[in-house]
Amino acid sequence: MFVHDSTAELWSDATVTCVLVPHGHQLEVELRNAGGSAFLRKTVPTRQAALNEAEYLRLLIRPAGRAIPTRGLKPFALVIEDDRDHCEALIEALRLAGMRALGCRSGAEGVCLGRELAPDLIVVDSRLPDVSGAEVCRRLRELPETASAPIIAVTASHEAMRADGRLADAVLTKPYQVDTLVAAARLFVRHMGDGAGVTS
Repeated sequence: MFVHDSTAELWSDATVTCVLVPHGHQLEVELRNAGGSAFLRKTVPTRQAALNEAEYLRLLIRPAGRAIPTRGLKPFALVIEDDRDHCEALIEALRLAGMRALGCRSGAEGVCLGRELAPDLIVVDSRLPDVSGAEVCRRLRELPETASAPIIAVTASHEAMRADGRLADAVLTKPYQVDTLVAAARLFVRHMGDGAGVTS
């Protein structure tokens, strides 16, 4: 729980702790070393922006261990998002970042497409018209074609998705900047190499 008059830990591992620090009318996301000294600070305007910045930093420092095989093609992203405009905006942004992308607007369709197309990356909205994003993540993790694919969940309830078995590799909190999602997506496909078609 975030408290405006105190520091809140967002995540931690053996060597780095990420904390949220109130700073006047704004917030700072800090990375601290094992001795407690801050070695990186980022000022953000809102709690949602702070959570998303912390998630991005977590991915930079501790990338997911999911392997994406190099197939000689640009990485392929599947976007499962029921809002048509938002889905199209995400697809376009991912394409501009050098990925192939396809979208769908229901969880059941997303699971079917995941099985058929074996995407390299999956973006799942937490609120879908037929099933929850968490349930979609569970189903995708059970399929051999998508079990190891990195999943980025987008949600209005960061805590709920985080508490739900860590089925997503990254959780971005709404509202978020599309650029933040694209940057996170690039972290998951960065090791595919120059031949994979990801551009800077």
